[in-house]
Amino acid sequence: MSAPAQVAERGAARPGGGYRRPGATRGNFELLSWFFMRMSGLVLIFLSLYHLVWWNLVIGVEHLDSQVVIERWNNPFWRLFNVALVLFAMLHGLNGARYSIEDYVRRPGLQLAVKSVVYTLVLGAMIVAVFALLTFDPATLINR
Repeated sequence: MSAPAQVAERGAARPGGGYRRPGATRGNFELLSWFFMRMSGLVLIFLSLYHLVWWNLVIGVEHLDSQVVIERWNNPFWRLFNVALVLFAMLHGLNGARYSIEDYVRRPGLQLAVKSVVYTLVLGAMIVAVFALLTFDPATLINR
């Protein structure tokens, strides 16, 4: 293959290396996805560390009972804290799964099928988790 034909096939060189395929879109999705992974990872570090330190060191496992959980559960801030923890963790994991699927599943049809199954499972679990966090009332279990 001649040099001009190779350039036409792989597209023009991009700044920073690589080539842009002719007809390829230049959307910002990958950039936003990359940025989300970094920011969600940072947020997850703080949310999960606070959660672990609070329940294990401040309150202590030996003092943990249903009344402590109910008191904290009745505060809307802590419910939203838990919702944020679940959402960031699930979306961060889903984005990582998308990266892995694109890296290891090469056939486009199979890639779409695997992504569809994974997205459905993760988003379904996320909906159930958020619904449970926002609507569950543990006080009804104590008053029976």
